[in-house]
Amino acid sequence: MLDNLKKMMSDTGSAFNLILRIAQGVDYQTLSQYVLNINKYKDIDDILFEASTCLKDILNYELFGFAMQHENTLDVWVDPRIHGTSLLDCVREDFSGQNIDCNIHYFDKNTPDASQNADAIDVNNVISYKVMDSTHVARLYLLPRRKMLYYHYNIINIIVGSIRNALENALAMKQLETVAAIDPLTNCYNRRAFSACLEKDIAYARRYKNDISVVMLDIDNFKRINDTYGHAAGDAVLKSVSALITATVRKSDYLARYGGEEFVLVLPDTSLYNAVQLAEKLRKKIMQHEVAAGDNHIGVTMSFGAACLENKTEGTSLLKEADERLYQAKAYGKNTVVPSMLPCFADKNFVMQTRRSARTDAVAAA
Repeated sequence: MLDNLKKMMSDTGSAFNLILRIAQGVDYQTLSQYVLNINKYKDIDDILFEASTCLKDILNYELFGFAMQHENTLDVWVDPRIHGTSLLDCVREDFSGQNIDCNIHYFDKNTPDASQNADAIDVNNVISYKVMDSTHVARLYLLPRRKMLYYHYNIINIIVGSIRNALENALAMKQLETVAAIDPLTNCYNRRAFSACLEKDIAYARRYKNDISVVMLDIDNFKRINDTYGHAAGDAVLKSVSALITATVRKSDYLARYGGEEFVLVLPDTSLYNAVQLAEKLRKKIMQHEVAAGDNHIGVTMSFGAACLENKTEGTSLLKEADERLYQAKAYGKNTVVPSMLPCFADKNFVMQTRRSARTDAVAAA
């Protein structure tokens, strides 16, 4: 009887080991397929989505999270998004610092968010892995549903290593692209990079029927500044003015150096009316701003021409209209915006839009 029991236990153990080896083989085969894709991708979202899908297939996680900090910016990816608040509790313990700008990313934008009811998860059971610790600090967070077997830890380590390698390559490539796209003096987009970005934004605006406006800006009497104070002072003016504009606009807006002292500002999801309001705000701020250049304090003004996408078919026609309005602003005596908020200088359609907006605001206030 005892021998039969021992044999039965031995057979059960052998069967279990066989099942375990089969499961291990399947999991490693799954891993190898995903690792190839992880290392192939160059986009951070694609890399993390592939890693999360791999872990979902192997461990059927309840929570996947990834956090990456660079300087004062913290980006957090979470799946499912309903557990975003719980993940942030974990992240706050590992990433500290004041005035950090936190951006949350979700893989599936159609799933419920954290404001809806969610089963509470125990953050103490969340496993955390350090992925990077250099110019970018990154950690992976995981709460598996399946029982963790001994070889699963090795699989996670392989995924962590693959994510690290892929991210380092992607970030290095992004840095090279950024350097190639940035004007070294003003730290704005150069003209070539700007043209590529604008075409993409116009295509997006047309697809989703969104507004997009551009504003052409030109420093008034810039040649006189160079002749009077020298080219070093002119460079200081360009740097100071571009920094002031960038600090005033939204993060979704972007500024490019279009020519010597000429800039172009792209405003996604912005009507012509709001673009003119912003241009007028910038005009006043720049007029009140003095640029320190050696012992000199230089007063600067700028002229602005604004245009909205409307029925224009491509970026060149949009820029052409903005440039024509900039030329009008110069003709009106400089240090002005066209279309203007003043009816005597404005386009007829713009005046009508301004009046409609004023009536709408009045009705809402009533």
